[in-house]
Parts: sequence; C-alpha cells; structure tokens
Amino acid sequence: MTAELTTELTAEFETFVRTATGHIPYRYQARLAAEGLPTLLRVPTGGGKTVASVLPWLYRRLVTAPEDTPRRLVLVLPRRSLADQTFVRVGQWLERLGPAGVVGLHLLAGGAAQEGGWRRKPEQTAILVGTHDMVLSRALMRGYADWRPMAPVSYGLLHTDTQWVFDELHLLGPALSTSVQLQRLRDQLGTAAATRTMWTSSTWDPAGLGGAVLGSGGPATLRRVARLHLPPGPYPQALTEAVAAAHVPGTRTVVVLNSLERARAVHAALAATGREVLLLHPYFRAADRRRILAAIEGERDHVVVATPALEAGLDLSSRTLVTELAPWASLVQRAGRCNRYGEHPEGGDLLWCTPPEGGDPATARWLTAHEGRTVTPARLLAARIDEPAPPPGPGRADVLALFDTPDTDSAPAPETPATAVDRWIGEPSELTALVAWRALEPAELTGPAELTGPAGPAGPAEDEPDPASAELCPVPLGELRQLPAGRAWLRDALDGRWRPARPADLRPGARLLLDTRSGGYLPDRGWTPQSPVPVPPEAAAPERPAQGCTSWVSLDQHLQETADEAHLLLAALPELPAGLREAVIRAARYHDLGKCHDAFQEKLRAGRADPPEGLLAKSKNGAEPPLPPLRPARPYFRHELVSALLLWHGGHDPLVTYLAAAHHGHVRMTVRSRGDEAPLLLGVADGDRTPPVELSTGERFPAQALHIAAFPQAWTERALSLRDDPGLGPFRLAFLETLVRVADWRSSARHDGPLTPGPLT
Repeated sequence: MTAELTTELTAEFETFVRTATGHIPYRYQARLAAEGLPTLLRVPTGGGKTVASVLPWLYRRLVTAPEDTPRRLVLVLPRRSLADQTFVRVGQWLERLGPAGVVGLHLLAGGAAQEGGWRRKPEQTAILVGTHDMVLSRALMRGYADWRPMAPVSYGLLHTDTQWVFDELHLLGPALSTSVQLQRLRDQLGTAAATRTMWTSSTWDPAGLGGAVLGSGGPATLRRVARLHLPPGPYPQALTEAVAAAHVPGTRTVVVLNSLERARAVHAALAATGREVLLLHPYFRAADRRRILAAIEGERDHVVVATPALEAGLDLSSRTLVTELAPWASLVQRAGRCNRYGEHPEGGDLLWCTPPEGGDPATARWLTAHEGRTVTPARLLAARIDEPAPPPGPGRADVLALFDTPDTDSAPAPETPATAVDRWIGEPSELTALVAWRALEPAELTGPAELTGPAGPAGPAEDEPDPASAELCPVPLGELRQLPAGRAWLRDALDGRWRPARPADLRPGARLLLDTRSGGYLPDRGWTPQSPVPVPPEAAAPERPAQGCTSWVSLDQHLQETADEAHLLLAALPELPAGLREAVIRAARYHDLGKCHDAFQEKLRAGRADPPEGLLAKSKNGAEPPLPPLRPARPYFRHELVSALLLWHGGHDPLVTYLAAAHHGHVRMTVRSRGDEAPLLLGVADGDRTPPVELSTGERFPAQALHIAAFPQAWTERALSLRDDPGLGPFRLAFLETLVRVADWRSSARHDGPLTPGPLT
C-alpha cells in the first residue's frame, strides 16, 4: 500500500470515526482500519478498545473491503459485564453514520438474548453485542434462553461469515479456551465463508495467541496506589466507614466488591448515612438497569457500589476507586475506571483492601511494591503477573457430539457429559436463569408434596403469556435454588402448560415466573431474595396486531415460492460451490412434501370455512384472534419426517433429503419416538400411505407406503456421514440448514398479514 493511499484512507477513517463518536481515532485504530483486525489486540484500559473492536471492522465492511470483511461482527463481553451500555453506544454510532437499517444491531444478553430477529436476515451486515454465556452457548448448539429447534440457525450463522471479538480475554474464564478451540476447529473443518476471531487484552497474553498489535492511545491518566487500612469492627461496616472517609465531595467514588452479598451490605450501610449511593450488578430488569446507568452518568457527588460487573463493557470513571484485592486482570480492569479520561489532572486514588477470604498474593505484592506511587495505564499493561491457565476447552469429538439436538419437543432431560456445555462457558457461580414477576392466582398442585411451599403455591393461569424480554431479570442459579419449593413456575416443554419448576429445570437461560407477592426484587437493588416487598410488575408492552396467514396456499405454490426465496438468498450471499447451491434450492422445493399426509391436510382444514380442493401448505386465518389449529389425533406428528421418508424412498440426494427434513430443527441427526406414541415415529405409523404429488416443475412423487422400522438407525448413519464429510463438516452443514429455513420463513411471510376481527368467510 503506497504512502499516498495510506494517508487518504487514514483521513477518510478519521472522518468516519469523528462522525460516529465525535473524537479523532488513535493511530492504532486507523492501522486496524487499513489492515484488518488481528488475532490479539493489546490496549491499555481506557485506550479505546470498543471503538477499535467495532469501527475499523465497520469501515472495512461498508467502505474499503466489503468482500474481504465478514458481514457479522459478534462483540463478546465477559458474562459479568453489563452489555447494555456497549449496545447503546454502538447504536448511537450507527445512528450518526446512517442510513438507518443498513447495519443490524442486536443484543444477546439477559432477557434480550431470547430475541432472534438477527437470524432472519443472514445477508445483512450486522453487529451482535452479547455476553459470552449467551453467545458461546449458541456457538456450541446449546443456546441459553433459546428454543432448542432454533439452535442450528444460530450455530450456522455464528460460524459463517463472522468476525468474533472477545473483550478482555483474561476475564472469560473457561470461555477463553472454548473460543480458541472453536476458531481452530473452524479452520480445520472449514466454513462456508471466512470466520475469524480477535481477542483483546489490557494485560499480557498467557494464552499464547500471538500476532499481537500493541495499541497505544488515550490520555496518560494518573492513579495513586494506596492500601486502605480498615478500622476495627465487622468487615462491611469497617469498609463503609473507610469509603465514607475516602470520598471527595463533589466527585464520584466507585467501590468494587468481589461478592454480591457484600455489595448489598455496603450499599445499604452507605444509604443509611443519607449519602447518594447507587448499587450496580448484573441482576436487574432492563428498565431499572438503564435508569441506574443514566443516574450514574448524570450525577457526580455520589458513590457507586458495584460487583465485578464493572470490569468490562462499562464506560465509567471516578475520582476515587476502592477495590477489594482481585486477580490481576480484574484489578487492571477496575483501575481503568479510576480517572479514566484524565478528568482529574492531579490524579485519582486507587485504594485497595484485602477481603475476608484473602486474595491473589501476586497482585498484592505488586500493589504493595507500588504503594504511594502514581501509575499509568501503560505501566499496568507492561506488568507481568502470572495467572493460572484456563481449563481446556471442548475437543473436536465434543463439538461434533453437540451437533445433535435431540428431544426438542420433550421435557428437558439431564444433559450427558458429552453434551453439557456449562463447564466450557463459565464458572458455576456466574450461571443464571431468567425470572419475571406476575400476579399469580392460587392453584391446586398435584404431585409430590415436596413441590409445594409452606403457604401454598400461586400458579399462572393456563392462558398466562410467556414473559417478554423487558420483564426478565437474570438471577444466579445458586441463589434461585435456595428459594422455597413451589415458588418458581415454568412452561412445560412437553404439553405447553405451566407447572412448578423442579430442581432439574434450573438451568442456564431457563425462563421462570415468580409471584409478585412473594417479593425478591427491588427496583433500586435488583434481585434481592430476602426482600418480602411485593414486586411491581413490569409494564406490559403494547400488544402487536395479530398476524397470520391471510390466504389459502397450495402445497405446490408454497414449494415453488420457497425455492424462489432460496435463489434470492443465495444471490445475496458469498458464492457457494454449485453442488451446495443446488442442494439448498432443491431442498427448499421439496421441504414440505410431507404436508401431503392426511393427518396434516385434515389439520389445515379443521374449523375453516370452504377450504379449496387439492393439497394445501397453509390454511387461511381470517379472524382475530386466529383460529387455533386442531390438535391432530397423532400429537407428535412431524410433516418433515414424511418429507424425509418420501425423498429417502425415492432415492434422492442424501444432502437434499437431510436439509428438507431439518427445516424445523426437529428431524436432524437422530429420530426417535416421543412420549408414549410408540410404535409410531413422530406421529407416522408404519404402512401409512401418502397420495401422489405433482409439482408445477413437472416433478412427480407417486403414492407410496411409508416404512419406518429400520429408518431411525439408517437415518442417523447417513446424517453422521454428512456431518463428517470433509466437503461439508458441521459448520457448513448447519449453514445450509439455515438457508433452507430462512427461505421457508420468507415464503410463508409473503402471505402473512394483520388479522381482522370477525368470523372466517
């Protein structure tokens, strides 16, 4: 690259960054825009890592190198961070850059993680901001707070045409090894389009990632190191007194404690003195978290008491920072919130103390050696403090075993060692479920007596809707398990009814309901399990107009329209080999052949007035609310299994057959009977006959009998051969599944619209 071209690109990037942020980029950020993101980026705290992680990629994607830049950016923050602020900042940058809608922005953290709109536009340039538990669980095909049949779509997109950025590798715990191993497996097994990873660090590189670019920039901010000597007495009270004495009137003091319990205690003690004090941790509902963050930004003379959530993903500065002794990487992150922008020219105070359980000796030695000295971010970056290596991540065999998604319609069963992913994602203390509060009515319980609480349970009504993302509060699983039995309710995956949660249900990402009258939450303190104060329910979101299919759609029409959508989608994405493109189009054209089965045709016509003749794919819903489909006599019936059997018996290409069968995420690697339906297989009986099907393309599928006796084992063997085919592999195969499913969604959406009140005509 010539010097003239480099100067021109630097000037254009400077304009790009100034438009987005109002600031001039640092030199290293301009280098990233010119050369692309490296494997490892080392930048001192406060040195602009978030800008460096997003805007150079975006500039290359939109301006200088769109064909060589992955279309999705996944910005992964440590689980304990508050991703909301980063999400809002990136949204502000996109709004200033415009035009709206060119770049999608999605949040995969807390309650928002259950939203899946990002999956419907695989061709769009998009940014996903999330915590590593929510994002990495999806990259392992076991998405927390996600619907299991959607797992292959998330998996397929996250491993295709994606630039991963992991913020602060030292704070990721087991997820660091997992992220490294997944990138290695993508390189080994192949992807449909280039997928890369960058890790960022404000300390050194114990993972040996190499390829480091040392970013410099930001003000040479000063922090004076001093040990906080606590007065005699109980630790929380002594710490409270020391914080009050250290606070400089008219400024912000931040207190970071390793324990949520201690943070609650110190916050309460400081609040009792009449001082303006705010509590910050990850366990708030979204609206309350936004309100607290806004209050922190708007106030100056106050104290913020925080858990390690402050360490990453939060743009916050203070005159005085009090921290408990912590591992080196955590301490560096906390120090970065002291005089972060040099707004105190005389320097800030970095005060530390040893918690009751002790702390990291190496970090204590470094702090003691620098007692009374002023340190800069560069000095912290240059320090070498040995830290334990993270545990190993999943191996190739583990990732391949996770490609299966069995029992998607049944009640959750304990994961086997081969398919449990928690140990590769986070420490047990960091895992959370999602809780909402509703005014529940008393309900009668049947079943074991140990499920009932001492005062009798309150249960949701049968028509109680699922909680929306705004209602959900992340709650540590350890604290949730300490609630009295019968307090938490969830919707059963098997029959769709609400029931009391059992111990086995308390998994990462589980969505639960609690009674507002049972307490457990305060708007200014978040999750507070000991609080008996009734919880105000989150305001209900405005109801969306009812949507549904507004016309009868024949089977032939739907299949042709899905094939058309597959053509359009493939044209907007990186070129696939001709054989794979043809397999996607043919699978789209055949995916719903199984709807010809009498059980499905009867369901489509049930309760509808004057259905047309011929084989149908969609039934008309002309009233609000839409008519519920009639439950078939075979409750586990899956029409895509019939599609697979028709193609299987007809000798069609194995990849086409697999993609057609997998288009709802239920019929993939393994197929087995569910519930008590045996000897049926997903609602299909051996010897069932299908009528002849003739497509407008001229293709004919004769009437035939379906044979299921030997099918499950033979199907699994063939599916495994596709997964392990060097020309496919798990990442490409899931991406091809995704393309067929998106084409199906889009063809169905052609006939969706608002439903008007009144009877069907």
